[in-house]
Amino acid sequence: LTTLQNQLLLAVGGSLDAHECMRTFMQTTYKLLDLDSISLFTFDHSTSGKDSFIRYISIPDDGKDRDLDHKLIIYKMLLDFKNKKRKMHLSEILHDTEILAYAFSSIGGLVLVKKQSIFPSGVKTTLIPVIDKAAEHFQLCEQQKRTNKELKINKKAQLTYELQAKRDPLTNLPNRREFRNALSKEISNAQRYNHFGALMYIDLDNFKTVNDSLGHSIGDILLTHVARRLTEQARGEDRVFRIGGDEFVYILVNTGNSKDDAIKASRTVANRVISCLSEAIQIDAFSLHITPSIGIAIFPETFDSFDDGNDSENILRHADTAMYRAKEKGRNCYKFFNPEMHVEVSKRLIIEEHLRKAIKNHELHVEYQPIVNTKNEIIAAESLARWDNPMFGSIPPEKFISISEESNMILKLSELILRRACTFAATLYQQLPKDSNFSYISINISPRQFLQNDFVESVISIIEECSVPNKFIKLEFTETVLLDNLDLTIKKMKKLHENNIDFLLDDFGTGYSSLSYLHKLPIWLLKIDKSFVNDIYAEENNTQAILSAILILTEKLGIKCIVEGVETQQQVDYFKSHDIYGMQGYFFYKPMLDTDLTDLVCNLQKNRVNE
Repeated sequence: LTTLQNQLLLAVGGSLDAHECMRTFMQTTYKLLDLDSISLFTFDHSTSGKDSFIRYISIPDDGKDRDLDHKLIIYKMLLDFKNKKRKMHLSEILHDTEILAYAFSSIGGLVLVKKQSIFPSGVKTTLIPVIDKAAEHFQLCEQQKRTNKELKINKKAQLTYELQAKRDPLTNLPNRREFRNALSKEISNAQRYNHFGALMYIDLDNFKTVNDSLGHSIGDILLTHVARRLTEQARGEDRVFRIGGDEFVYILVNTGNSKDDAIKASRTVANRVISCLSEAIQIDAFSLHITPSIGIAIFPETFDSFDDGNDSENILRHADTAMYRAKEKGRNCYKFFNPEMHVEVSKRLIIEEHLRKAIKNHELHVEYQPIVNTKNEIIAAESLARWDNPMFGSIPPEKFISISEESNMILKLSELILRRACTFAATLYQQLPKDSNFSYISINISPRQFLQNDFVESVISIIEECSVPNKFIKLEFTETVLLDNLDLTIKKMKKLHENNIDFLLDDFGTGYSSLSYLHKLPIWLLKIDKSFVNDIYAEENNTQAILSAILILTEKLGIKCIVEGVETQQQVDYFKSHDIYGMQGYFFYKPMLDTDLTDLVCNLQKNRVNE
């Protein structure tokens, strides 16, 4: 018995593969004990009954079901092992055949069948430690198998995570994290091997309009098309990255041994990028045209009076600054970074901080430019924001308003101007003679202000607080307001119109869809952009023809026109001959303080009465 026990123990542990280990052990047991069959069953705890017993290994494995006569007894034994109702080894004799079963730990049962014979005395107890050892090793093998599988899964997951961490999920381009590493490496190579590289910062023009008008799904598809085009035209050693939104960066590797070579190579690539994006992109029923604004920074770079370092953060900032200059210059073009741009950006940041304080401390004021009719009578005035800064002096409205829009201060600024203008309008209205021709104060509305959900309620509330008649206030807006949601825009305008608050369409003729909107909008006044006024007598242009068409069209629609930027007698004579509703410009009056406008309007009215 001791020899038998030792021989069986030696058959355990020969392999870390559970199946191979158990087959070796069971084959040895089968031979030494002269068995008719030996089978290992495992438990499936997700089911019940005989279906919960799975034959793991059976010897001999010749396809014959040798346990056919003993199935009921075997299943009863296994069920007892599974439910832990009996001791951990059982024996049954049927027709001179003994069936011996051992609980195989908690994972199953080992069944030994000795046909037409019984097991020798002492064998049953001798096998207990052997089978316990076999079960222990089986569990070890299974645990090792699970561990290896988990390691493979974890390794695969880690590789997937690392790949995802480096890739933009939409375009599959390397992302911002990978870009930082790549740029730092290329800057180091350029410094070490004395060559130049370049970074192009590519921003898609008017991409927000695509998202807002056609939906983000179309926008996403557009980005994938752009990514593919940028990648296809890239030089073999160069890399394209998407760093967020509609922003791509392009690292140009080893553009030459001199800065001139780097600039030349960068120009070639930038022109190629503009060209490859110029072709229409077809997405479903939409044929989309997209243009890029490109900023280029050469590295490594030093300047006589400006050295910001050549780390990746500064190079990216330089390219970003140049990209914004390209947008300012009309878009669909490229600009190279130079130190003056950095100075302008720094100045812009300083102005932004001063503007923030100016809005908070109510330092801005409002001036008013009169609008006259063909008889030179003042019929209205436009409110205009003005800012005199102690450090920078008088800052043009187009400059500080654009800064307020980019820095999200426009809502506070717009509310400030609206409240100031309404307060003055209430005062002016009280002082106007009853027979005065002065009919309204117009107030410019920013697109972001108009898009606020509570815009209508806010405007009505401020007008009521200031105790000014609603009809005495008109709101000026540009076509930018119409681009986001025309139906919602019309709904808001109609609600205000119901409260006797009307609108003017400003800068008419400079947008994309002016004519198509005219018949839909509840407006009766529009302002012809001053660019038409400036060019009215220029040679070799059709400005007069365009102006005539606008005037005829608006007359048919029952819309009155005001022209702005009138500065000469010749311009005045032209518009008077066309019976224009109103004129605004330096020829008549410059913007003035509220007190000056009050005195002017009231005195003119008195003089007219006296005459």
